[in-house]
Amino acid sequence: MLEKVSMTIVYAPFVLFVVGLVFYILNVIKHYQQDKLSELKLSKEKFYDFVVLVLRWYLAYYMLDYGWGKMIGEQFGNRSVEILNTPLKDVDKFNLAWHLFSLDKTFDIVIGIMQIIGAVLIVINRTVLVGALLLLPILGQIFLVDFAFTANMFGAALPIRLVCMIVSDLLILVYHKDRMILVWNNLTKGTTTKFKYKWWVFALLPLFGLLTDFGFATLTYPIKLLINQLTK
Repeated sequence: MLEKVSMTIVYAPFVLFVVGLVFYILNVIKHYQQDKLSELKLSKEKFYDFVVLVLRWYLAYYMLDYGWGKMIGEQFGNRSVEILNTPLKDVDKFNLAWHLFSLDKTFDIVIGIMQIIGAVLIVINRTVLVGALLLLPILGQIFLVDFAFTANMFGAALPIRLVCMIVSDLLILVYHKDRMILVWNNLTKGTTTKFKYKWWVFALLPLFGLLTDFGFATLTYPIKLLINQLTK
């Protein structure tokens, strides 16, 4: 069942592309027969809008593919007995990192769910900006992992792909810059404390921060003991 779903995720976008291309060619022929080729000329604004739409689906496809791969445990791990029996100091960083990422499914599942949610949000017009903002730190995290751990195995291919995705995400945000500027202004302008404080209050804030940490540690200590007992 999982294999069928995975194959669908991989090949469905290409099937849709082929179908769309066929309908586009038929549309060209139809307009040509009707001597209305001028109607096919896109304005600059429509061209940019279409490019952004393509970038949205480009990101959605890869995020859905990556996310689903993490959910079913296909992205990380090492199944080579030879590598698993090799001392840690002799294992290359790619295989070591991928093995460590596979030891606990929490990271995979959480990141996978976030990628799938981002993929869905970015293709819906009303939530495209939410999806783009959600995917940006995720893409950044994936880029850092690939840059740090896969370059020795696959060269620059994966980091370059991630750079393309990050640039695509940024272009989507730039295309909607009017809304992004409005959001930025709303989040940054006029934001301050509701009351005025003396300078010495700010000088004591680091101490208050440490005391707050001590307070949280004291309050949560019974919970830590309970968790330790349950996980033994």
